[in-house]
Amino acid sequence: MSQRRTLTHLHEELRNIEVLDRIHDYATDEDSSQRAAYVIRQLRRKQIQVDIGRLSKSGLTKFDWVARAIVFVCAFSYVMLHFLFK
Repeated sequence: MSQRRTLTHLHEELRNIEVLDRIHDYATDEDSSQRAAYVIRQLRRKQIQVDIGRLSKSGLTKFDWVARAIVFVCAFSYVMLHFLFK
C-alpha cells in the first residue's frame, strides 16, 4: 500500500475513533465493557498518531518524486522550445 493511501486510512480511522469518543461522552449509562472499549480506543489513537507522525516525517513519497520529475521535464521542454523557435 502506498504511503499516501496508508496515511489516508490512518486519518479515517482517527476520525472514526473521534466519533465513537463523542458518542461515549454523551452516553448516560456506562458499564465495564464500554469503559474497556474507550480505553482500547485511546491506546489505538496513540498508536495511530505515532504512525502518522512517523509516516509524515519519512520524506518524499514516490508520487512526490514522479510529480517533481514531470514538472522538471515540462519546464525543461518549455525552455528548449522557447529557444528553438525564437
